[in-house]
Amino acid sequence: MGSKVGTNGTNRRTQAKSSEKRQRILDAAARALTENGYSEAKLADIAREAGTQAGSLYYYFPSRDDLMKEVLLTAVDRMSGLTDPRDDKNEQLSPLERVIHLVHAAIDQLTSMRNDYYLRAYLRHYDQVPDSIRTGLKARRRQLRRSLTSLMQEAQAAGQISASIDINIAAQFIIGATNWMGLWYEPAGPTSADRITQTFLELVLHGLLGTPASTIPASDKP
Repeated sequence: MGSKVGTNGTNRRTQAKSSEKRQRILDAAARALTENGYSEAKLADIAREAGTQAGSLYYYFPSRDDLMKEVLLTAVDRMSGLTDPRDDKNEQLSPLERVIHLVHAAIDQLTSMRNDYYLRAYLRHYDQVPDSIRTGLKARRRQLRRSLTSLMQEAQAAGQISASIDINIAAQFIIGATNWMGLWYEPAGPTSADRITQTFLELVLHGLLGTPASTIPASDKP
């Protein structure tokens, strides 16, 4: 009995150490990908920062691409981890209020993750990775867009968003703008995250109100 308990305890400690080491490798890879880009992120540098040998990386990840893909999947999962805008807490909200709630939650998450290497690696270098990696990420990254598009369609059907607005384009614009906020926002800067969020929402809402095209100044460019 005592021998079996001792063996189980040893196995748990071994598994915990293995899990910790895998996490160190992922963290080091996220930093390397952020700072150096996909092509220049070297396994030797990743291993050194993780406190291990380059060869041991293959024990946890079959290939370099698998390691990089795991970094990006982690970022996508964190970005998609927003609460469901249709959950019980929001069931009394109007469709437009749920749109605002979702946008606010996305901005809050991105600004709070400003120093997250996983997020920065994804936003900066997603377009550098091979198609084989990008293809695997597409399904997950569509989740937030689908949720936002669905809510905006409901708000439009309820007359809360102008019928002149192309919902698909508007959703892509909002998601793109919020994603880039995760790169340029500086916590120590002169403008608070709350103020940036409020300004962003004001800009989005005025656009969704459907200002007539005739009131928009024409461009001087031919």
